Amino acid sequence: MATAAPQCTPRFGEGVIASYPDPLRTCIWNAIVEHATDVHLHCVAEGLRVLHRVDGIIHPKLLLSQAEGRKLLNQLKSAAGLNFVRSFAPVEGELTWPDGEMRWEIRVTLTPVRDRESAHLRFLNVPRDQWDLAGLGLLPADQEKIASAIGSLNGLVLVTGATGSGKTTTMYSVASQMDLRTTTTYSIEDPVEFRLPYVQQIEVDEQHGLTMHEGLRTILRMDPDLILVGEIRDSDSAMVAARAALSGRLVLATIHAQDAAGAVDALHYLGVPYHIIASSLRLIIAQNLIRRLCPDCARPHDLSDRDRELFGQFSMDVPDSVMQAVGCPDCHSYGYKGRTGVFEVAPIDDELATFIRSGPHHREVTDCLRKKGIRSMAQDGLEKVAMGVTCMDELRRVCPFGQGIEVMRRRSNPLLLDFPIGADYDSSYHEGE
Repeated sequence: MATAAPQCTPRFGEGVIASYPDPLRTCIWNAIVEHATDVHLHCVAEGLRVLHRVDGIIHPKLLLSQAEGRKLLNQLKSAAGLNFVRSFAPVEGELTWPDGEMRWEIRVTLTPVRDRESAHLRFLNVPRDQWDLAGLGLLPADQEKIASAIGSLNGLVLVTGATGSGKTTTMYSVASQMDLRTTTTYSIEDPVEFRLPYVQQIEVDEQHGLTMHEGLRTILRMDPDLILVGEIRDSDSAMVAARAALSGRLVLATIHAQDAAGAVDALHYLGVPYHIIASSLRLIIAQNLIRRLCPDCARPHDLSDRDRELFGQFSMDVPDSVMQAVGCPDCHSYGYKGRTGVFEVAPIDDELATFIRSGPHHREVTDCLRKKGIRSMAQDGLEKVAMGVTCMDELRRVCPFGQGIEVMRRRSNPLLLDFPIGADYDSSYHEGE
């Protein structure tokens, strides 16, 4: 085991400037201890502000003096192989941090702000048990839908959600359900987030002419069985991915949209005709991340009448009680520990494909999915509340429609549902980070 680094008591907001005995080592260690996915180093008048993102939530941690902040940034540049001279444009690097048998891969970005610099550290390690679909939070019925969709080894499987919703992890997990040793598998990503065994991973490098579109075209000439597309962002990539799926390859891709119907919107907005969407699409996995209750301190809590109505409107069994976040030393008093997914898993059968060819509105696609028994993310979230995985407060925070009812979403944001397919024009509006 690595020697524990001295931890500094979070003092931000108390007017006290903290000091690190060994800035970089302590900064990274504290982030690892709290299971932070990101560390933000923000320049402020007093010095350098240290913030952690834990389970999707930003927590201010420390305030370093200007001298300590410069020392930390210089150590970070050295470890990441970046120039010590202040950069006048954003720069990126990587560092590997050993911790006993574990090695942390950290992506580092520095950017100029006024006359100084700020930095961001992204911790890329994902525990191997999270490549398992059950570990992601997918219930058995949804796992069966995924197994059926990828079993044919052709067609387009889309994973959709906001930035930071775990789309890439889900895409890798779906790919990992296959025997990658006996398939020719390529990915095109910007950037490569995680290393996946037996996959030839290509990273976009636009400075040298390797765009997402060109990478996809190259992969198609290399006899692929399975193609992973890090994110469909432009019309050329969308069309190539769809046509690759029609040519007998299995294509797994991520795209920005808020739900399953929105994924169809996004493809059409990028110029893919309805008939190609209908013919190529096999499955849509829409998702968001929700915090898990800490198992050591969560306590039973009576459901309010309003919450009982939620379960009733989805024709779900109403639990006698649910769990509520409390907070304890083991979860650093947050009340939550780790995250899981809430999902909408929609297979595209012949009936739905025929419906998509007609160019329906977003609302009509959503209604069709519900009539076919496809659960929304809100319904999946309520199921996890009933199981004691999370709580109602957290579900309301994550669901974009407040209480998690489709009708309430339409009343609060009717514009999104009154546009036809293709008019979900700005998916960044829904991004989480």
